Amino acid sequence: MISRDVLQKKFRIFILLSLFILIIEIAGGIFTNSLALLSDAGHVFVDLLAILLAYAALGISQKKPTNKFTYGYRRAEILAAVINGIILIFITIFIFYESYVRFLSSETIKGPEMLVISVIGLMGNLYVVLKMKDYEKENLNIKGAYLHVLTDALSSFGVVIAGILIITTGNYIFDPIMSVIIGFFILMSSLRLIYECVNILMEATPHCIDIEKLLKDIQKIKGVKEVHDLHVWSTSSDIHNMSSHVLIDAKDVKSMQKTVSNVKKMLASKYNIMHTVIQSECEKCIDSKKHNRH
Repeated sequence: MISRDVLQKKFRIFILLSLFILIIEIAGGIFTNSLALLSDAGHVFVDLLAILLAYAALGISQKKPTNKFTYGYRRAEILAAVINGIILIFITIFIFYESYVRFLSSETIKGPEMLVISVIGLMGNLYVVLKMKDYEKENLNIKGAYLHVLTDALSSFGVVIAGILIITTGNYIFDPIMSVIIGFFILMSSLRLIYECVNILMEATPHCIDIEKLLKDIQKIKGVKEVHDLHVWSTSSDIHNMSSHVLIDAKDVKSMQKTVSNVKKMLASKYNIMHTVIQSECEKCIDSKKHNRH
């Protein structure tokens, strides 16, 4: 597991590079009069926010919980993501509107310049994708940022294609067409982002965990007789929690504690559930206590 300090240093490079790409594409979009470039710049802006969120989450996750915020400040990442998702939807609506205007009145676009700038953006995005790929398996938060950048690399590739088509055909209609396609990419990403955030806020079972399979894996552990009142939820994108009542077939308290420990080890290694509250119940232990009192 890579330390969070190392990840933060790497993310600073990703942030600076994404900021450079954003400035280049905004300036290039205005200079060439290309809506596709400006649309892709909007997508880069979204990716920059996603990387910033991941970077902030890495920092916040190292803060200790307080008496008021006993879970820490991890939900701040989710609230910020919801706000970003809503902003994204408004950006997409604006892109669709501008595309509609361009369809009605085609405007002259500097194709060669647009192509050069889009290639620079594509190369920058590909660099971030290749470098971030080494870390995207660290947690879902980083994976979310990685998927954003990967989608943006595909969008940049689309702008390159639009630039080539404009140069070869002389038809500027490909610019608003590609803008609409990029807009749909942004819309789908934002809706998916909001959906995932709502699931976390509603304490839904994480999408990466099959609750039925988890239940069967617990019941397979030696000593576990029955599992009920099982709840699994997330504090943030990569912090999962579980609480349940487990009936254990054990002769004494020591054996019961060993079974509970085995359950927790399995949950941590197989499902990445590090925070567990297990109310253990032992029929034989209870019976022996009653017998001793008599």
